[in-house]
Amino acid sequence: MLKINNLIAKSKNGTEIIVSLIPLNKMQNTRQGFKQIEVGKRVLLESGIEVDLNLDGRTFYTSPNQLFKLNHKVCYG
Repeated sequence: MLKINNLIAKSKNGTEIIVSLIPLNKMQNTRQGFKQIEVGKRVLLESGIEVDLNLDGRTFYTSPNQLFKLNHKVCYG
């Protein structure tokens, strides 16, 4: 699993965690066969758990009622 970069995410209560952004790949059917296409980003926690970004591209939940926010919006490229 390839780590892209380390970022600090903060919650409302002041907790900070270090996370990495990893690509979210989906399979696409082409004439030459199936191919992996990057369709977004996911967040990789230090514990190895992968979680999805919310639609705003900036926040994510690590557990119920535990919202973390990144300093910058994640651009899908």
